[in-house]
Amino acid sequence: MNEQQHLLTRFLLAPQANYDSSHSARIRQHLARRQALKQAAVLIPLVPRGNSFHVVLTRRANHLKHHPGQVSFPGGRYEPQDVDLIETALRETAEETGILCSREHILGQLPVLPTISGYLVTPYLSVISPNYRPSLDPNEVDALFEVPIRHLLNPMNMHTEQVQINGSIHNIYAIPYQKYSIWGATAQMIKLLSSQLWY
Repeated sequence: MNEQQHLLTRFLLAPQANYDSSHSARIRQHLARRQALKQAAVLIPLVPRGNSFHVVLTRRANHLKHHPGQVSFPGGRYEPQDVDLIETALRETAEETGILCSREHILGQLPVLPTISGYLVTPYLSVISPNYRPSLDPNEVDALFEVPIRHLLNPMNMHTEQVQINGSIHNIYAIPYQKYSIWGATAQMIKLLSSQLWY
C-alpha cells in the first residue's frame, strides 16, 4: 500500500476526531447574542503528487470583509440555489479558483466548525486532478499554492499563538510554510485532520 492509499484508508476508517472545547463556547456566544450562524462549506483539495498528496490552499484578497489576506481552503457561503453544502463547496471552489471537481470525488467531511465571523463551516475532502488549471477570481483570491500533506499533518510544524480579535485574546494554531502562515479556522481543520489520521 502506497502513502496515498494509506492516508485515504486512515481517513475513511479512523474514528472522527473533534475540535477543542473553544468551539462549543463560540456557538454559545453567538446564541447568547441571538446571532444565527450562517452555513458555509469549503473544499480540502488533495492533489496526487508522487506517491503522496499535496493540499491546495488560497490566500484571500486583501479587500474582503471577512479574513482579508488570510490563507484558507476554497469555499464560501451556502446560497439558496445550492442543493446541499457539497454543492456549495464545489461551486465556490470553481468560482474562486477555476478548479473543477465532481461530487463523486468527495471522500468525506470533517465536523462542522463554527468561526469567529459567525459561520458554521463544513469542510469536505476531495481528490482533484494533478493537471488542474487554476483560474483565480481576483475579487476573491490573491494567490493559490500547494503544500505537501506531510508538512501540514506533521504536529511538529504546528504552533500555538495568541492573537487579539474583537478585543479578546484567542489561542490559535498556526502552520508556517514558505512565505505563508496558515492559521485560524484553516489551521483548526488541518489539526483535526491530523488528529483523525494519526490517532
